[in-house]
Amino acid sequence: MFRNKRFLQLLFHFIVFSFVFQTCIYDFYRKEFVSEKQKNDEVLLLALLGILPNPNQKLFGFIPGTSRNLSNSQFLNAEWFPKSNKKKLVFVHGWNPAERDSDPITNDEKKIQNIKNTFSNGLIHFQEGRDSANSEFDIYLYTYRTSNSILVNGRQFHSTLRSNFSDSDSVTIIAHSMGGLVTRVAMAKETGSLPFVRLVVTLASPQFGSPFASKSFLNSNSFVNELGSYLVDTQGGQELAYTNNGNLQTNLSGASNDVLDLLNDSYLNSGLNSKFISFAGILSNCTVGETFYYNTGCTLLNNAGYTSSDGIVTSNSARLGNLSYKQINVSDCDHSMMAFQTLNVDDIKSRNLFSSVISEIRNYP
Repeated sequence: MFRNKRFLQLLFHFIVFSFVFQTCIYDFYRKEFVSEKQKNDEVLLLALLGILPNPNQKLFGFIPGTSRNLSNSQFLNAEWFPKSNKKKLVFVHGWNPAERDSDPITNDEKKIQNIKNTFSNGLIHFQEGRDSANSEFDIYLYTYRTSNSILVNGRQFHSTLRSNFSDSDSVTIIAHSMGGLVTRVAMAKETGSLPFVRLVVTLASPQFGSPFASKSFLNSNSFVNELGSYLVDTQGGQELAYTNNGNLQTNLSGASNDVLDLLNDSYLNSGLNSKFISFAGILSNCTVGETFYYNTGCTLLNNAGYTSSDGIVTSNSARLGNLSYKQINVSDCDHSMMAFQTLNVDDIKSRNLFSSVISEIRNYP
């Protein structure tokens, strides 16, 4: 009997050793031979199958502080964020052109930095009590891997909203640039119902795409062709391409975007555009933007016949061709400024835009 017991112990240790050894070999193989892109593809597939959450996306709750130097500790996992009876604002950032599927899985520090890069001024306005917004609303912020397809990111955003809010909540989404397209996918009837989302405010969202994401526009200008080709060399970037099929669109030879066309057709059929208010930045001339990048973009668009833009997105695209519930033009704000992100947080343009957004949310029927 003792010998049998000894044998079973040896067998158990052998099985454990074999499992640990194989696990170490697998981990070594993945570390040395599996690309970051393949790892990201694997986690994306597991997320789409509902097996695991996508580690590249996350919803945070924002805890107002006292310092304008926002701390990472103010961004709390939404699952742990204290629930209240206040209305909810969910901010969604736009495209990060430097992101690639080959990047390592995004850690929380990088996620929070993506949010700060877009919305730090708006968060400061909120925590300092501008328009008394902090007494009426809780703020949440959603971040995602922008190199992925907007269809994938939109479905995951839908799932994240569904798991964090109930039908009794009153939620308004404030989405900048690509974030507006991700939100439109999340809200589409084909994705599923989100009855607690009362309103979506888009800030400079290319709802009919942008010429700068279209190869036909990039190829026509040697100055931007090489850089532009790099920027749109992802699935997410390609889906920002300009479409000629949007209402009141100026024609761009060779431009097409089947993803946006199908999405916009769905909205026309469902009537969901009535839940959207569209803000569009319009530079009165190509020197009033805060950076050389957007002023140059404005000049290139002007030369091609697109005389109303924020330096990246044409006003008609941002206004959804006047098909949304309401369209609001914002004078002399470039694309980044349309997320309240002026170089000086106290700039009147940033403060006025924040106040205008809060006012529209309060006045929406």
